[in-house]
Amino acid sequence: MSPSLDRLDKDLIRLLQADGRVPTARLAEQLAVTTPTIRSRLRTLMQRGILRVVGMVNQQQAPGLSTALIGINIESRGKLAEQLQALTALPQVHWAAVVTGRFDIIAEVALTKGVEELFNFTSRILPSIGRVTHSETFVVMRASNKWVCMPGGLAQW
Repeated sequence: MSPSLDRLDKDLIRLLQADGRVPTARLAEQLAVTTPTIRSRLRTLMQRGILRVVGMVNQQQAPGLSTALIGINIESRGKLAEQLQALTALPQVHWAAVVTGRFDIIAEVALTKGVEELFNFTSRILPSIGRVTHSETFVVMRASNKWVCMPGGLAQW
């Protein structure tokens, strides 16, 4: 089991959530610690896979970007971890999770080419990961405070 986060780690993450571009010197000042301490904490949090600082796009302000939630049922529930890994390896998948309820997995996809790309994803790409018995797609029509990573980077946008 990984060591838990202490108050400094949590405060550092909270500040970065508000603005991921804050210089380490300013973070150190706000948290009343030294700049090397902040650098060390950031490095450790990233190495442990707890923190990743990325550029995200506001879905409502990004022309041509659309997102959808897809509920997925898998043939063999004993293989959920494998299916989850295969799904999250797809460049269109922003995140996916094993869930309770009527679906085995819920995934969010970000798309740049509209309904044709969504059709291709649900009819060709999603079934290619195997064991998918059923899926249901929910297109996000409007969202509030919805930030996503661009699918495959900006090259496709």
